[in-house]
Amino acid sequence: MSDEELILVKKIIEALLFSVQEPLPVSKIGHVLEGEFELSHSQIKEILKSLERELSFEGRGFRLEETAKGFRFRTDPIYYPYLQRLKPKLAPDRISVAASEVLAIVAYRQPVTKIELEQIRGVDCNSHITHLMERGLVEVVGRKEMPGRPALYGTTKKFLLHFGLKNLKELPRV
Repeated sequence: MSDEELILVKKIIEALLFSVQEPLPVSKIGHVLEGEFELSHSQIKEILKSLERELSFEGRGFRLEETAKGFRFRTDPIYYPYLQRLKPKLAPDRISVAASEVLAIVAYRQPVTKIELEQIRGVDCNSHITHLMERGLVEVVGRKEMPGRPALYGTTKKFLLHFGLKNLKELPRV
């Protein structure tokens, strides 16, 4: 690939990333470029990493971030107070301390049942599970093979996005 083609591909990838809200998987980028540019998964990933380094080096107000099996542009967190002034409703919808505890248990112990959550916390967790499901951070991932077949809960892709994780292996050790 010539230098001119590489520059063009990088600009196309920038435009694609700029136009989406959800992380864009490397496979989707490859599909869009297919026919005109034949690039392997690793070549596309190297171009993305190069773009990420360029943005970091230039000290831009945004960065390229790999998260939840894709890439997306994110505003540099140091500029968040200014974004809040522009759009006050960007202020995060807070999660209560109790709901945060439930979310942490689900994240580290998944798949987990409501009964198991309540045994760990020692209190009813129903409203917190409902709230976390409404926010899209927790979902039913199956049923436990036992009488009553209780729901098993796990975290969602939105959970990974919310916390800027590529996968669950990036959770801090406890």
